[in-house]
Amino acid sequence: MKKNEKDDSETSRLLGGQNASRHVQLETDSVPDVVTYGSATDEQTEQVVSDTETPAEEEGFSCRRASKRQILSFICVASLNFSGYCYYSVIAPFFPDEAIKRGASQTVVGLIFGCFAVVNFLGGLVFGKYLTAIGSRFMLTSGVFVGGSCSVLFGLLEYTEGTTFIVFCFAIRSIEALGVAGFQTAGTAILTHAFPNNVATVMGSLEIFTGLGLMAGPPIGGVLYDLGGFKTPFMTMGGLLLCCCVFVTVLIPPQPDEQEGKTDVPLLSFFKIPAFLIACGLAIMVACMLDYIDPVLQPYLIKEFKTSPVRIGLMYLLWAAIYSILAPAWGRLADKKKWVPIMVPLGMLVTSVGTLILGPSPLLTDYVHILPK
Repeated sequence: MKKNEKDDSETSRLLGGQNASRHVQLETDSVPDVVTYGSATDEQTEQVVSDTETPAEEEGFSCRRASKRQILSFICVASLNFSGYCYYSVIAPFFPDEAIKRGASQTVVGLIFGCFAVVNFLGGLVFGKYLTAIGSRFMLTSGVFVGGSCSVLFGLLEYTEGTTFIVFCFAIRSIEALGVAGFQTAGTAILTHAFPNNVATVMGSLEIFTGLGLMAGPPIGGVLYDLGGFKTPFMTMGGLLLCCCVFVTVLIPPQPDEQEGKTDVPLLSFFKIPAFLIACGLAIMVACMLDYIDPVLQPYLIKEFKTSPVRIGLMYLLWAAIYSILAPAWGRLADKKKWVPIMVPLGMLVTSVGTLILGPSPLLTDYVHILPK
């Protein structure tokens, strides 16, 4: 009898342990709630979370080790960089002369070029502050759509002249700059999130496509202008950007944008940081160096040497090719060797010397007499 009671108690103990083990297993297998963003479903969001936490991010930037999410993010943003900068530079070989023919002065042409940079700068500040509220994926796709639509509208300015032409040039370029600022800001955020430990290397690699866009834009603009006139380059590049919009909408993975719970830092507080002020100053100087020549070089070459738009485009190709080749190397040096304190003053020195020689500057011809006029 006692033996039977002992067996029954042993059986109950085993069954109780199995039930407890099953209960623990059920709790372990339960899936926690995941916050979704935009139109992403629960399955998509779980995939985003699982893809984000990959060893590839910890090991470094490599196509062989990169996850599908990382590869898609880089391909999409790189294609946008190429298309955007290709469109940005496509007007250089022909627009200044066309604008002068339609009643714009040389100063107004310079302002048309400059308004893009001003609006792009201010738009980048605003979009950066509200990126998490808007969503990086939506900002990316909507920015590309706005940029492509403005490109098509700019081509229609072929049928306007005088004040109407000038006013719509400023308006369309300003709206386009907002679109470009949107997809540039969102693209940078997406890649920074995808490659948190290799930001400089990834951004340097991204500059290859920036350089390719700047390199391909002027020759393409010159050829298209010769083939179909003023509107053809803008219609073509606008169509390319709109195609990229569809391409990015389909392929870019949903972005978590997980910034909830973090302190919202006022934008003006960044201007109290010396490193931030130095970076802003350098960015302004580089933008001026890249853009100051656009309104003046093309009319000068046509006036003095009767240069065709195609040949002018090929001249722009040279420096863009060198830029695209060296940019990833500088990015890798900044990431691996930490040579930023050396690279910044060295780059400024080389840029200053090249700018003085380009004219050449009166400092070298009239005062120092190093170069002939």
